[in-house]
Amino acid sequence: MARTHIRQCKRAIHTAAVAGEASQAQVAAARDAALALLQRSVDMRHKQLALIRLLEAVKLSAEINGGIWDYCLGAARATGTPEELRMLHALRFRTLGEVS
Repeated sequence: MARTHIRQCKRAIHTAAVAGEASQAQVAAARDAALALLQRSVDMRHKQLALIRLLEAVKLSAEINGGIWDYCLGAARATGTPEELRMLHALRFRTLGEVS
């Protein structure tokens, strides 16, 4: 993913988050952008960044697959506090309705 594409993705997310009245198209673009950045962080094995990107994607109600959740839970186990890990498990349960 080129740096310009990363910037465009970040702008799309920011536009949807800041503009309380974002159009459906803007929100959909932001979801796609959040998922793309999250997948890139996972692919690059950026643990902390993946956790940040996961939260952005969840805020935008993006559909996050189980493999990404598993990676992020592993990252939280390795780098986070027990409290952060509990919060992430709760977030996954609310989002997917499953326990890991």
